[in-house]
Amino acid sequence: MVFVLVLSLLLVNLISSVYTQNAYAHTVEEILQKIQTFYNNVQTLRGEFVQETTFVTGQKETRSGRFWIKKPGLFRWEYLSPERFIIISDGRNLYVYYPDEKQAYVYPSGKALSSQLALGFMTGRGDISRDLKVESFRIIGANTWQISFLPVSQDPQVEKITLIVNQSNGEVEAITLRYAGGETVRIQLRKIEYNIELPQRLFQFSPPRNTKVN
Repeated sequence: MVFVLVLSLLLVNLISSVYTQNAYAHTVEEILQKIQTFYNNVQTLRGEFVQETTFVTGQKETRSGRFWIKKPGLFRWEYLSPERFIIISDGRNLYVYYPDEKQAYVYPSGKALSSQLALGFMTGRGDISRDLKVESFRIIGANTWQISFLPVSQDPQVEKITLIVNQSNGEVEAITLRYAGGETVRIQLRKIEYNIELPQRLFQFSPPRNTKVN
């Protein structure tokens, strides 16, 4: 449960945009600027994801689902396989709901603030060059860079963040989070649509009848 909560607090900031640039970046500083600019121009997105978790034992777990995000701080993250559960942020509280178990957990959204530093640049609330320190980088394809960061301010959960970035426009295509406990989570984003109309009801949660709320 703690792992699911920490991951959801980071993903509340996962926003992308339709902004593009024709020029290719050739330095780390140019890449960071492209990333920052890319994520400054969007209000909403929706898409699908595949999440692979590698535990300290070496065991791996794969989950998939879909998500909706809206600035500032609203999101709905639905895990569809293998286990169904939903994570919702309405800007005030964070809800984790297990429909098959009829169980819901509620957390004040203020608890997310300490972890938002990790991906704050994606919402326009932070600055990637100021909030994250480049640890290493390498070119892994004709148009793709891999950049690893350490939080400038110590984060109690996340030790390192690695981004797979489109070199031409700064779009982040995949994220890997390494947690203090030793596990890593890789999130691959798919079929993303940007700046579309999202109804407010997606980000509201009313516990169904007979649901136990903690």
